[in-house]
Amino acid sequence: MRLDADGWRQKRGVGRILKALGSKQGLIRYVGGAVRDELLGLPVNDVDFATRLRPDEVIARLEKAHIKAVPTGIDHGTVTAVADGQPAEVTTLRADVSTDGRRATVAFASAAGEKKFVLSKSPLRPAR
Repeated sequence: MRLDADGWRQKRGVGRILKALGSKQGLIRYVGGAVRDELLGLPVNDVDFATRLRPDEVIARLEKAHIKAVPTGIDHGTVTAVADGQPAEVTTLRADVSTDGRRATVAFASAAGEKKFVLSKSPLRPAR
C-alpha cells in the first residue's frame, strides 16, 4: 500500500511546516492521525509530525519561517505549529526515562528513537 503523503502536503499550512522543519534533510516525519486514517481508507483531516529537532530548535525554525509556535506540551517535546491558520502538532522524538504511569520524565532522542513509535505515532517520511 502506498500512502498519499503528497496529498497531505497540499493541505493548508503543511508545506510551510515541512519546509521550515527540514523535510528535504529528513528531519521531520508524518505521524498520528494522518497515517492511521490513510491506512484505514478514511479522509485525512489531521496532519501531525515527529522530528529529531529539539523543541527549542522547532520553535526557532517555525518563528524564522513566520509560523506561530505554541509550546503546548513543551516538557514532553510537543509544539503546536499554526501555519495559515491551521494547527499541527510537532513532537520531538523522545524516550520515557521514568514514569509513574501518569507522568513521565523524558529524554529527547535521535532518529534511532523512531522505531519506538506505535501505529498512533507511525512516522512516514515526506517525499523529497
